[in-house]
Amino acid sequence: MKKIFLIAGAVFSIYSCSRLDDNISPNAVPDGNVPARQKLAAAETSTFDAQTGDLIELSNFWMNTTAGNNYQWANVYPNESSLNLNSAFRNQLWNNTYLSVANLQAIIDGSSAKSLPLHVAIAKILKANYLHYIVDFYSDAPYFDAFKQQSNLAPKYDKGEAIYMDLIKGVNEAIDAIDNTPINSDTQVKASEDVIFGGSSQIAKWRQFANSIKLRMLLRMSNATDGAVKSFVTSELAKLNNDKVPFATRFVTYNVTINPGYNAGSNQGLNPFFRRYGAVDVSGTDNDTYTQIRVSEHYAKLINGDASKPTAGIVDPRGVKQFIAIDGELVGTPQGNGKIAGASQDDFSALGGNLNKSASNTLGGLDNGYLMLASEGNFLLAEAAIVYPQYFSNGKIYFEQGIRDSFTFWGLTSAQAATYITAITGNTHLGWDAAGNKLEPLQYQRLFALANYRPMETYLNYIKTGFPETPLASNAQQPRKPYRLIYPVSEYTGNSSNVPNISAADCFTKNQTTPFWLR
Repeated sequence: MKKIFLIAGAVFSIYSCSRLDDNISPNAVPDGNVPARQKLAAAETSTFDAQTGDLIELSNFWMNTTAGNNYQWANVYPNESSLNLNSAFRNQLWNNTYLSVANLQAIIDGSSAKSLPLHVAIAKILKANYLHYIVDFYSDAPYFDAFKQQSNLAPKYDKGEAIYMDLIKGVNEAIDAIDNTPINSDTQVKASEDVIFGGSSQIAKWRQFANSIKLRMLLRMSNATDGAVKSFVTSELAKLNNDKVPFATRFVTYNVTINPGYNAGSNQGLNPFFRRYGAVDVSGTDNDTYTQIRVSEHYAKLINGDASKPTAGIVDPRGVKQFIAIDGELVGTPQGNGKIAGASQDDFSALGGNLNKSASNTLGGLDNGYLMLASEGNFLLAEAAIVYPQYFSNGKIYFEQGIRDSFTFWGLTSAQAATYITAITGNTHLGWDAAGNKLEPLQYQRLFALANYRPMETYLNYIKTGFPETPLASNAQQPRKPYRLIYPVSEYTGNSSNVPNISAADCFTKNQTTPFWLR
């Protein structure tokens, strides 16, 4: 943590020089004195960039959507498939999240915070959007003493529930600021300063995004048993229910995107999601991560409606948009360290859709990044109707709208969506009316809708609910997927007096080190 927070002060410089006005030198003055107007776009960009890495790649694999291409590479994803967890495993998830969120905290704590309340509101909303994943994957973490840079290089660990509740408190403060700040030339957020929604002319969308983030977190907390947490959730649900904004316009039901001007002038100018997973870089050279990934045998069979799967007889047309079809269907390879005799990499479906376009294509390397999908927003409302029926209703409507939104996102027609919805109606795993537990069809639709782009939401709900069916890799050394990760090696070397000692065994059993909402 010491190294992370020493570096954090310089992170804004890295992103601002490449994204913002090159005439502004963030090194010329202390970061706290750089006005929020000059920080916001860089902070928005860096936090999205951080989330496109380990969080997405790991969640896709652990949902058994993807598998390693062991035909070109030697034993891809060995630890991910065997579930061999240690302090060196996927450290970027922790490190990059803290480094990028430090940019948001600099806006919240900066010298212009009082004069630019809407910039601070956006920073608080995004801080909650990103930082709660640290609790989701690691449980307790540095929070209240974090982001103080040189003044505290070894911050103490705070309880996950305290972090969650304070992040929601920040979201509430952001909504209050949005509701009560007169927009004028002094307080406005200019379009160039906000590369997500385009500034204060769209401030109502920031309010909707805030409510959807808050709802996502409250849904995550639905099984918490601690009395104080349960009281907090009840109070916050009541606030959502009594919001002055009409319900129809209260939450996100559209794609939340970011684009600071992605360009093919260099690899660093590309959409970071494409830069990591796209087929080629700006020179046309094959991208290693892209070539390492193939669709898993499990997911291919689900999509193809294989008789061995809960989707038997139902072909999902989204699959051939997500991965490259071979003879009209997906062909997957099993997760694990083996190979199918006589097969080659070309026998299995690689990542498809926009990830198979060129780096200079407006739908490839220049495409928008996605912070939340329309289907994701509607599935949150469907889940809320299941777990909080005293506050939410019409779950089936939001469930089916989420499916339609997903078909649109993947370039399919409304007629195809309607045909699919009809096909799943009587299926006890996929159909809303036929399912005994409606969280099961909801989770299957999360799996199909959020694949490749937002799979962490499917994974976190999978370890909470047990849905959908998700087999282990053939070489798994544990009986289940982990409830949490081990803190990174940087914590054990730089913050050793505070970091809890977590063993691999702790990750696979429910105990006091498990994220609070899973215990």
